[in-house]
Amino acid sequence: MIHVSEVSKAYGKHIALKDVSFCIDEFQAVGLLGENGAGKTTLLDIISGCLLADSGSVTIDGFDIVSNAESAKHSIGYLPEKPPLYTEMTVFEYLKFCIELKRVVKKDRNRHLDDLLETANLTQVKNRKIANLSHGFRQRVGFAQALCGNPKIILLDEPTNGLDPSQVIEFRRAIKTLSKKHILILSSHILSLIQSVCDRVLILHSGVLTVDRLIKESNSSSFFVSLYAPQAQILSKIRHMPSVKRLKTADKGNPNITNLIIETDDKDSLPKELFSFSTGNGIAILRLQECENTLEELYQSSIDEGTLS
Repeated sequence: MIHVSEVSKAYGKHIALKDVSFCIDEFQAVGLLGENGAGKTTLLDIISGCLLADSGSVTIDGFDIVSNAESAKHSIGYLPEKPPLYTEMTVFEYLKFCIELKRVVKKDRNRHLDDLLETANLTQVKNRKIANLSHGFRQRVGFAQALCGNPKIILLDEPTNGLDPSQVIEFRRAIKTLSKKHILILSSHILSLIQSVCDRVLILHSGVLTVDRLIKESNSSSFFVSLYAPQAQILSKIRHMPSVKRLKTADKGNPNITNLIIETDDKDSLPKELFSFSTGNGIAILRLQECENTLEELYQSSIDEGTLS
C-alpha cells in the first residue's frame, strides 16, 4: 500500500534524505527511528504529500502522491509533530469539520464522530474549546483528526509528546488495535514505545535508511563474552570467526580481561567456536551469556556503524 522508491530531499547543501526505498504492503505498525535531523519528519511529510521530494516517487494504495494527489491522500491520516488545530473551535466542532473534509457519508458521520471521541478518549471534553485544553488533550485531538475518514494509512510524528503516563498507556492500546486494520508509521524517540507496539522498524541515519527489520522476527542474537586474555592478543582472531557478525568491546577495567558483545546469526555455532578457540589457545572463558536482543542495541549499532542491513 505504501511504496517509497529512491526518495531524496535536500535543503540547500543539507541532504535530508538520500535514496530512501521501502514498501509496506500489509496492516502493521512500523516504527520510524533516527537522531534529531535524521530525516524522519521530512520523510513523513513527503509520504503524506505535504512536501515534494527532489527525486524518487511515493505511491499510496496504487496512486502517485504527486500526480494523483487527491486519490492518494484520501487513504492517509496524518498527525504532524505540531497538530494544525483550529483552537477557536470546540473538539466536537473541529472533528465534525475534519470528517466533512474527509467526505464521510452523511448518514455515518455521527457514529464515526462518536467512535473517534471514544478511541482518543475525548468524550469528556468534546464541548470544550481546543484553546482551553492542555497540551496532552490537544495531542489527542490531533490523533483523532488523523483517524477521520478511517484511512488505510496513519502517519504519526511524535504522537506521545505531552501525554502523561496513563495517556501513553491508552495510546499504546489504541495503536495495537488500529494496527490490525491499518498501516501505521510511528515516529518517536521513545524506544520502549516502538518496541512494545511496532512489528517492524525503519532507522534513518543522516538521511539514509540503514535498518528495515521486523522487530519480533530477527534471526540475530547477541552474546556477552568475558575472556581471560588481553584484548590485543585475541580481538582480531575472534572478529574473523565464521559465526561472528560484528562485535564491540565493553568494560575495559582489567587489562588482562576482554569483555565483548558479539552479534551472530548462528547462535548454535558461536559457543562451539569460542570453546574451541579458548581450548586451543589456553584461554579461560570467564562468562558466556546470551543477551536479550533489544531495540536499543539495534538502534545504537546502526548509529555507531552508519549502515546495517
